[in-house]
Amino acid sequence: MILQLLAATIILEALALVILKEKDPLFFLYWTAVTALTNVLVNLCLTYLFSDSTLQYYVSVTLLEILVFAVEFLLCLCYTRDKGKSLKYSLVCNLTSYLVGTLLFLIFT
Repeated sequence: MILQLLAATIILEALALVILKEKDPLFFLYWTAVTALTNVLVNLCLTYLFSDSTLQYYVSVTLLEILVFAVEFLLCLCYTRDKGKSLKYSLVCNLTSYLVGTLLFLIFT
């Protein structure tokens, strides 16, 4: 299940980068690695640490997504050296994958 979630996230975020008109192929590779790292860590954390209650799960997801946004913003900033671009990319990519992922989760569970 984690690999399917990872693949979906990478595809969604790559599409978001295309829509944002990113053209640097090395950045796509970098962002894929960053996304893979944060996505796997969050899904492992949710799978093994936060499965007691629905409320705890949703609070945990929200807090972890905020943390992921901050980490991805900082890692993007390290690559781009552009705060505005890093903020936009991190926000759009994370919102896209979170909202679509949540929608798909609700549909298929």
